[in-house]
Amino acid sequence: MSARRCKILRTQLEAVRMVVNEHAALNYLGRVLRLRPGDDVEFFDGQGAARRARLRSLNKEHITGEWLGALKIVDSELKMAPIPVLARLKSHAEDDAISALAALGFPKIRIFHSERDATNKTWSEKQSLRWERIADDSCRQSGGYWCTQIEAYDSLHAALNDLDRIVYGDSKGSPKIPPRGHRVGIVIGPEGGFSDGEKRILEHAQAQSIQLGQRTLRSRHAASLLPATVLGHWWSHA
Repeated sequence: MSARRCKILRTQLEAVRMVVNEHAALNYLGRVLRLRPGDDVEFFDGQGAARRARLRSLNKEHITGEWLGALKIVDSELKMAPIPVLARLKSHAEDDAISALAALGFPKIRIFHSERDATNKTWSEKQSLRWERIADDSCRQSGGYWCTQIEAYDSLHAALNDLDRIVYGDSKGSPKIPPRGHRVGIVIGPEGGFSDGEKRILEHAQAQSIQLGQRTLRSRHAASLLPATVLGHWWSHA
């Protein structure tokens, strides 16, 4: 598969003429990939639609080309996947987990503001857009067609509101991986651990504690390792 891939809007993929005029796409194609007329690119919308094109002209205002085939629709690779529910971490440590989980194709990731949030920063649209960009870049680089949706919540309680089953990482938990199912949340707490209030929320939700080995993992490592382990188990037992 060509590494020359770029995310654009679905309406642009469906257009008769191949024209790109979004600033982000123009910058990526021209300055990052340094493409030239005659180069081929695969465009996708992050929701299963894709189309290949050959570039014809590039400038600061727009890029034009010709489609090399009809629009194709790719089914989601993960028909069933757990939902990682990650506490926001200091120094943007959750970024690596978002990147790794998005590369694996997790449809959705939830980030929550824990009571022991070490960042001491309020939510912002800029932060949400940053997470979305990380997920989109990871999807593009890994050859995916369905980009991960990032959801932000003000508390653990809000992040768990509509989940059917919940598990969370704990070095004293069970080594048993939860069975496959829809709307299964995998919670990773902050560096300082869950607060007493958050522990009561997990207890009230009848959450199951699970472990990876006998040692305590750092939150930044467990954030990607635990969901990936559960997903791998589901794949092997499908």
